[in-house]
Amino acid sequence: MKKYRYFIVLFPFISSILSAQSVLDKYGDRIELLSIPFRGPMELCQILIAIFLFIAFFQSGLDKIIDRNGNLDFLNAHFANSSFIKIIPLMLSILTILELTGSFMLGYGIYFAFAMRSTLWIFYGFVVIGITIIILFAGQRIVKDYLGAADLVPYFILIMLGIMSMY
Repeated sequence: MKKYRYFIVLFPFISSILSAQSVLDKYGDRIELLSIPFRGPMELCQILIAIFLFIAFFQSGLDKIIDRNGNLDFLNAHFANSSFIKIIPLMLSILTILELTGSFMLGYGIYFAFAMRSTLWIFYGFVVIGITIIILFAGQRIVKDYLGAADLVPYFILIMLGIMSMY
């Protein structure tokens, strides 16, 4: 009897999965999510990647403004044995500007994707954020923080997938 109880509970889920249509069968070359039409799954992926990166880099840029002294203290300790120690405030300012510029481009690109059905600004945001990641990666490698550099690789791969999905 116990076996049948699991079958009765799982039957609706199993039958709905087996009879489900694919997205292509249901929508053709257009998909719709929450009554918002998209040209295809690539456009939806670009928007979702942009939302993810917007949250990450906007928060990071704001943190660099709000807690500038804490970030300077961290960077001074991090770059203590490098030749960059004298230009850390300038590096932090450049990094903050790049992160906020890229995140604003992504934010505007998300709006633009819904309003004008174009992901052009998302592409621009991906490029700026990609350059930012390369700069961060170079800094981590220079101070021989190989684990910190490795932590940036998934972000870079995500950005590259977003850019490649544009074509």
